[in-house]
Amino acid sequence: MLSIRLIEHFVETHAFYAYIFVFLGVLIEGEVAVILAGIFAHLGSINPFIGLFCIILGGGLRSVLGYAVGDYLNRKHSHRPILLKIERKISYFLPRFTERPFWSIFVSRFFILGLHWFTIVYSGYKSINKKLYMKAELSSLIIWSVGVMSLGYFFSLAALSVSHDLRKFLGIILLCFIGFFLIEKAIALAIEIIGDIYDTEGNHKI
Repeated sequence: MLSIRLIEHFVETHAFYAYIFVFLGVLIEGEVAVILAGIFAHLGSINPFIGLFCIILGGGLRSVLGYAVGDYLNRKHSHRPILLKIERKISYFLPRFTERPFWSIFVSRFFILGLHWFTIVYSGYKSINKKLYMKAELSSLIIWSVGVMSLGYFFSLAALSVSHDLRKFLGIILLCFIGFFLIEKAIALAIEIIGDIYDTEGNHKI
């Protein structure tokens, strides 16, 4: 029969693969992998410092690849519709990107699920100064990594404080995930509504 202790032991026994999962998870997606790393760090299945290293390594590689993709699109495929989609999304959520690139790149990691990928690709497409880009990415990555991993740690702590029953534990974790993504979605919707009211030049549409 499955138990929290059995899952803890399984992840601990296969910790190497857990670190690879965290690294690839951050490289491909982001929040979910980091929150899971925080949960298993709290349960004692993985070393939190090694987990944090994998998060930062995956996030750093994601930043480099995103910029490189944007630079490639600028040089080879600047006419592609995907660029219009990226510019539209950036204009909605980061209307002052060209004026304040450092701040825009920095906050995009914390903002809305999926926005960060568009931002780093757009940074490469716009040929944002590489030194400024890496400074913004590194500083935001460190804060985001510690913050989101701590969030997973808190999710696990809160779930265990309620019950050690596996089903209840997983149910509480699931509710925490749902609450987290609903908050992100609500923020995205609010900003998109504002973006519909104002066009990209700051002119009122009504």
